[in-house]
Amino acid sequence: MTFCFLTNPGLATLAEQEISELLLPEFPALKTETIGDVLFLTGLERTFLATASCERFLSRVQVPRRILLVLGRCSDLSQLAISESLSSYFEGGKTFTILVENVRGQEHRQVLSRKVYDVLAAKLSLENISLVVDYKKPNFVIVISPVGNEFVVGIDLCGKELNAREYRVFPHSGSLKGDLAYFLVRRSGYQPGEKLLVGLAKDGAVAIEAGLYATRRASREIQNWPYHQFPFVASAPKETHDRFQKSSPPVLIEAFDSSSSNLIAARKNSAIAGLTQEIHFQKLSLEDLDARYGEQSIDRMIFIITSKDEEMINELYYQAGLLLKPNGTLLILGREQWQLPLSDKFVLSTEEKLQRGEGYSRVWVLRKKRSN
Repeated sequence: MTFCFLTNPGLATLAEQEISELLLPEFPALKTETIGDVLFLTGLERTFLATASCERFLSRVQVPRRILLVLGRCSDLSQLAISESLSSYFEGGKTFTILVENVRGQEHRQVLSRKVYDVLAAKLSLENISLVVDYKKPNFVIVISPVGNEFVVGIDLCGKELNAREYRVFPHSGSLKGDLAYFLVRRSGYQPGEKLLVGLAKDGAVAIEAGLYATRRASREIQNWPYHQFPFVASAPKETHDRFQKSSPPVLIEAFDSSSSNLIAARKNSAIAGLTQEIHFQKLSLEDLDARYGEQSIDRMIFIITSKDEEMINELYYQAGLLLKPNGTLLILGREQWQLPLSDKFVLSTEEKLQRGEGYSRVWVLRKKRSN
């Protein structure tokens, strides 16, 4: 069985790292292959989908946008070969739709969709399985996505994009979806047990993703997802896992914002995520940080800087210089066009572009010098 993880640009490597952390300890024979923004995973038996290990993984994984069970992979979709029996996954009377991703042009997408439909219809007819197309509320979503010079076709196990987190009931326009917020957490170097400070917290997404990573709690509920309708999954004995297990080591996440409305939204989102005890949100201005926190008390700091915040960069450097431990890191996300002035208190570790929808932001990771 092959799984396919579709990620947003630049996140496939982190997806591979996350799989090694969540699955490899239990399944050491797993193998991965990364092509662009797509990650393939092999080495799991089909019965994995009917286990608590699967539910635990699917509820906690933070990087993938979609997770597919691969039906086939080829350059010409009219030649798509589906070797497995579709009766393993579909029963008569169910509905499906075909979704083409990352392909420009409506007509082109329709041509690709029709090719896959013809292959599926022929295969289903041979196996005497009756499926009906339903564009509004299908039981199953068949996804077509380009991979290098080929296309991958698979069943979306979850039936939806996973990076739009369920906890973000009160979103902020300047914040990030879950996968990108999680990327910032990991890029900062943050590890469970360290003290993290998230500045200008907005709707709390970055702090919440850090809390989910540190506790390995579920980032989503898994109820009646498409793969639960696979016959061998539906008939399997139900296993359970602890969604809100206690965290060890202790989680030390601080977050602040000067806006009362942002703090209310962040706290509500954090409560939905089950992290009220792990994240301390408070109303503060950047200038107040040194009065609230002790010198050299913070391991990592993460700030999302909008254009109106750019004039605060000198104050940010001053506060970070006081609060960060030697070799502590400061991550800043800002506009792609912004020329970030560098402080002599810090060494630039990395600088990279991060795609956000149709546009880009820039990410800087700076390390505090030991001499400060």
